[in-house]
Amino acid sequence: MEELTIRKLGNTKFKGLYFQLLKGDELGGTETVKLLAIAVLLLNHKTPEIRRLGYRIILFYGNSSGQYQALYDVALNSGLHPVSAVISSYFSKEDHRSESFIRNIVGSYVDTFRDQGIVLTEQQDALRTFVQSEYRKSSVVVAPTSYGKSELIIQSVKENPEQRVLILVPSKALLAQTKKRLIYADIDGLGKVVTHPEMFSVERNNRAFVLTQERLNRLLNENAGLTFDMVFVDEAHNLLQSDRRSELLAAMLCILGARNPETSFKFLTPFLCDELNVRVRFLDMIPSGFKIDEYIKSERFYIRDFRVGKGETKLKLYDHFLNDTMEFDRKYANCFELIQGEALSKNIVYGNKKKGIESFAVELAAVLPPVDCPLIQTACDELEELFDRRYKLISCLRKGVMYHHGSIPDTIRLYLENLFSSSKKMKFLVCNSTLLEGVNLPIERLFVYDFTKGKSYLTSSQFKNLVGRVNRFSEVFAPGAQAALKKLESSIYLLGVDGYTSKRADLENFYKKAVNVSKIDKDTVSNVLLEATKIVDGKVSDRYEDAVERLENLHPGVVRDRECKYVATEVGKLLIANSVSEIDVFEQEDAIDSMIRRSVEANGVINTVDRLMVAIWRSFVEYFDEGREYSDLLRLKQEPARNFYAMILDWKLKKYSVKQTIRFTLDYWKKLVEEKRSDHVFVGKWGDTTYGDSKFENWVRISKKDVTERINLAIVRLKDEDDFFDNKIFKFVEVLNGVGALDPGFYKLIKYGTADDTKIKLIRDGYSHGLADLMLERYPETVRATLGGEIEVSPRLVNMMIKNEESDLLIFEAKMNLKPV
Repeated sequence: MEELTIRKLGNTKFKGLYFQLLKGDELGGTETVKLLAIAVLLLNHKTPEIRRLGYRIILFYGNSSGQYQALYDVALNSGLHPVSAVISSYFSKEDHRSESFIRNIVGSYVDTFRDQGIVLTEQQDALRTFVQSEYRKSSVVVAPTSYGKSELIIQSVKENPEQRVLILVPSKALLAQTKKRLIYADIDGLGKVVTHPEMFSVERNNRAFVLTQERLNRLLNENAGLTFDMVFVDEAHNLLQSDRRSELLAAMLCILGARNPETSFKFLTPFLCDELNVRVRFLDMIPSGFKIDEYIKSERFYIRDFRVGKGETKLKLYDHFLNDTMEFDRKYANCFELIQGEALSKNIVYGNKKKGIESFAVELAAVLPPVDCPLIQTACDELEELFDRRYKLISCLRKGVMYHHGSIPDTIRLYLENLFSSSKKMKFLVCNSTLLEGVNLPIERLFVYDFTKGKSYLTSSQFKNLVGRVNRFSEVFAPGAQAALKKLESSIYLLGVDGYTSKRADLENFYKKAVNVSKIDKDTVSNVLLEATKIVDGKVSDRYEDAVERLENLHPGVVRDRECKYVATEVGKLLIANSVSEIDVFEQEDAIDSMIRRSVEANGVINTVDRLMVAIWRSFVEYFDEGREYSDLLRLKQEPARNFYAMILDWKLKKYSVKQTIRFTLDYWKKLVEEKRSDHVFVGKWGDTTYGDSKFENWVRISKKDVTERINLAIVRLKDEDDFFDNKIFKFVEVLNGVGALDPGFYKLIKYGTADDTKIKLIRDGYSHGLADLMLERYPETVRATLGGEIEVSPRLVNMMIKNEESDLLIFEAKMNLKPV
């Protein structure tokens, strides 16, 4: 008999019946019997894609007819116990099945998969057992979003009280979330969760560490004897990428393995085709793999192109099984009308560019009525107090629309995510890939108007990861959740919108490449420190040589198969320890060392912002290797740029509020125009015009912007410049401080904005300047110094703040760090 394939199936009469089901057309009795018979045939096929098509038919039939007997049987046989549990709760007491012997046996069996009120799937349960059995071994867990990877981390910390556990996360926002989860998990003897290198104390038995690779690098450099028993790499697919952060992450894993060969590594990711692709060079580790391949959610992928010249297209459904489309009669005049018409209670609108995200949110908010919600009103009051009443995020929030991107301060982003979850009137979130990593929100529908991430299209895995965040199982199957089975049919809308979607973007073709079940996904591995990356002559080879030399200098002896160069100066060691990749350290360390020493001998240690910026330019930027990737730091060769950063640092030292710095930025721009120095202001990705030799629209003519536009530009630019200083400039401050070129008091002010040691310890523990000031001024009784010189904060602080009606934003921040009593 000829082998059945999906392509062959699509060329039979099945397609007509199947499309009728997808469209919601009423099927006759004979047609229903035929379709269900085909579904049973497909469910028993050996090919996973064909079995999934059978499940899709059974699910859609159940939701359209309300007859769930078939889905109940299929779910039971497939180990999809949350689905079985939901359906059994629908059986009425009059139903003969509700009291039957078989029914009770099956119910008891499903109950064995129940954990704290949640029913687990068979593979979820197997995953927990796998992790418990592999505590001492390295492993890779590939599980879709919402399968409980965070719970596995908590469980591992709980069940291994004698082990020191490290959780590596890719961002500060995820760091704060993970720390909060640990604090709220009531783990006996957990103690302080270390999230900053300077929080670690050799005397104190710290059990849990949550760090980015940069913070881990500093921690390991400062504590040569520190080792870990268990290391979790969250969002481990980032390790595969070809960038300096991914290389640093791989280097850190090498060093951890070299320090303690017994360390077990746990790689957690929603997508990875081959678990061996995370194997790191110079690390003796062969991980075992656990991959979830259950199929519970079956998405509907819609397309509607509103771009001029695309014709009068209707709303179309792309079926990723048959690789074919069908039209619907639903007509919409524009994308905002479609979003309104197709939206549910909680909707994500995905874009790429931050500037586009804001303008799309503003346009969407303009067509919506105001919402009445005390939670939103409180949030608007907070933002108005912190920034300015003309901040356009506030006017969006008043319409139930929120935007979310990297130019919004981390704490504000977390606060807004919490608002989106807790306010029923907060309906739309317009965002970019900042939402792809670890952010857990109650999303019911997804609209996409730009399917790029950075300069590239979203890969199939990245898009599926985004789609997986719609209708998370923790929301769908939560006790008391409504319409759980309908939510297993997530709807995704790919939109073509003039001004937001590239003119060249082919929507249907993107779906065919990203979600067509016949396409075989492959990992793209390009990190030179991974074994799966092929080292070829040229740039890849040069990058590999550089990465290996740096690794060996970070931990001598880890590279065993070759001779390596070693730095000879303290400044060379510090440049490598602080991940300075713009300089050929081995070539330039002596010249840089000599430059710094001559400067200190002539002028004394650095104690002003002006001297600091000049020192960074002369001692480092002048020695950049032009053969390496372009660096934004080259702008420090220009005196106006150095003066600008010196001015921003000066504001930091003077402890100006955000509101004050916004006002000073506006005054600075106004002065530029009045003194006829320049009407062009550099604003990076927020620009709309070119200037000078630049080919990119990284500039604005500030005189052409009204006061509201200037305020909103100032808000995003101050966050971007803050990040630029923290991520790009500050590593050079650390090098200068390490060789004794900075005044110690000045260094503390630059780094922490204060010289007060108690406040510095609070900031290291994760508290903001504002909250630390409030605690020390109004609630000093909640802050206690221990005999070892550590700072402990009483959880009573949260309730005291609530009672005194402190800022909602500061209360939220306190709750991120403390579990209220």
